[in-house]
Amino acid sequence: MLRIISWLLLTLLSCAGLGAWFLQQQFEDKSADFRILYREITVKLSQHDAIIPLLPVSQDASEVQKILPQIVLWRRHNNLEPRRPIVPEANGRYWLNRPNLSLLIDLPTLLDTLGEKKTFQHLSISWNNTLLCEQGTAARSYWQWDKTVASRTQPFLVSASDSPAWAKLPWWLIASPALFWALVIYLLTQYQANKRRQDIADLRARYAELTRLNSMGELAAGMVHELNQPLTAIMSYNQAAVRLIKQDNPAQVPELLDAAVLQIKRIDALLSQFRQKLTSERTGYQRIDLPTLWQRVCKLLDNELKSVKIRVTSHFADDLPPLYAPPLWVEQILHNIASNAIQAQASGAGWIHLEASSDNNGIALTVTDGGPGLSPEALEQVFIPFFTTRGQGVGLGMALADTLVQRLNGTIEAGNTSEGGACFRLWFPLKDEEK
Repeated sequence: MLRIISWLLLTLLSCAGLGAWFLQQQFEDKSADFRILYREITVKLSQHDAIIPLLPVSQDASEVQKILPQIVLWRRHNNLEPRRPIVPEANGRYWLNRPNLSLLIDLPTLLDTLGEKKTFQHLSISWNNTLLCEQGTAARSYWQWDKTVASRTQPFLVSASDSPAWAKLPWWLIASPALFWALVIYLLTQYQANKRRQDIADLRARYAELTRLNSMGELAAGMVHELNQPLTAIMSYNQAAVRLIKQDNPAQVPELLDAAVLQIKRIDALLSQFRQKLTSERTGYQRIDLPTLWQRVCKLLDNELKSVKIRVTSHFADDLPPLYAPPLWVEQILHNIASNAIQAQASGAGWIHLEASSDNNGIALTVTDGGPGLSPEALEQVFIPFFTTRGQGVGLGMALADTLVQRLNGTIEAGNTSEGGACFRLWFPLKDEEK
């Protein structure tokens, strides 16, 4: 009797735990779907503000709808009376009112044009407690997600709800502990455990390969961004060297050629890193001399620093512990932050300061500048890919820096100093040399 009671208890506990785990997996998958849906809706809504200056005077929407099919029509108005920023219409439409211009936007069409179709039992978009668009049935659901779009003109609340897909649960696997505990055969248990571990390892290996393939587009875009600056610097150095030779003034030519060679070596290192990511080569961790690495970053940016007369200073604590990391990664992080600081102070006579100290069993780096600082919008989206405040910017520099910091198990935060300039705080955990 005791064996039967033990078998029943173990079976019930095992089945309940497996069922809860699979339900949690379903919830996490749906949460990921909602985050993707929210991000795509945010991108679509941001396009409305971007397209307004490009709209033609005529109201022929055929050409515009080829690009943004959710824009039904627009109209211009010259009256000075204030208008509500959002005016809901029937059938999921709303007017987006801006000075001298109003857009009629169809939300169902916008949802149909999303790149990835994510289905929920109920999906709604509302503004100021006013329902703008609704899909599905608002029946009782177990899971609920709500998030407000980070937009000044269209701060919509995106809500979704769903219930577990009971039919899709692997009931046979959930009930398998009954057979497992009934048999209680040690060798079979060991065989199944080893086989399961091997299957998981194979799946992880396949998943890693698929992940690398899917990220090739992102890596290619990142390499274009990273190679643009050294190539521009090489062209500038070579043009200056040619000009000096033609003027029969070769004294500074070796220095310019050395600077060009340094940039070429940086390109070679970047391409080697790109190859490592594609071929799964292990990235080498080395002991980094932060003062030397910072001087190298400043040397790479020497042309830009001199052109706008930016003053660079630094302070490294005497008790600073060694940092073990791929040197090129840390160099890329500081290079992108410093490059942004230079571009933010294009008017000249600015400054950049690096402060390095030990903090919380790690190394803290703080980079500040004398620029105008980051706007509230930039503070929220500075690490989002393709977000930029410059007309010719790509918007990948800080996104790549954030990715590299995360790969080093560190943190990065953006803010403004009390004087108004931008401030980036980085923290890297200490890592043993043998690791």
